[in-house]
Amino acid sequence: MLARGVVHLLLLTANPDLVELYRQDCPECVVTIAKDAASAARKAPKWPYDAVIVESRKDWANEMKVLSEALGTVPQMVLVGGTGFLRRATGPVKALCNGHKAPRDKTKLHEELGLEEFIGTKLRDFVRRMKLGAGSDLHPLLVKAVEKPLIALVLEETHGNQNQAAALLGLNRNTLRKKIQEFKIPLAKKA
Repeated sequence: MLARGVVHLLLLTANPDLVELYRQDCPECVVTIAKDAASAARKAPKWPYDAVIVESRKDWANEMKVLSEALGTVPQMVLVGGTGFLRRATGPVKALCNGHKAPRDKTKLHEELGLEEFIGTKLRDFVRRMKLGAGSDLHPLLVKAVEKPLIALVLEETHGNQNQAAALLGLNRNTLRKKIQEFKIPLAKKA
């Protein structure tokens, strides 16, 4: 639990999509944006940052040195990584931002969620990222993204028996074969 009510976040990036993602996913945080450590140091914060997120570049280690000298205090969380990593890393930042509002005993881990709740949380993140990336045709993209691993998993569970897999999936055997070919799902070789 945080002692104070506001979480201050410093985001070092020039990527406007990443800025928007963190602003949407962490509305409880006060987000300060800077393109590099030098510009962040010039802003001279009036409060210590709880989290620092750095989109890595070749000189990220030097930027962290400049930043730590300017900040003086060590933040609770530091994330350094590429754009892809930072897009997936909003979870820990959300937890830090919500730490003063949601005690652990009232929140659920992914393992504790029901299937519908788990899929709902994953879909929400996926839809937000698609929206930020100006994606379109979400439905067919999502159906393919779910259908391929589902078929592969059922084939694995049935040890490659396509008749059993088709029955379990509720598909015609020929439809299953077409989908296996369409998705290029490797079949286990029979010994």
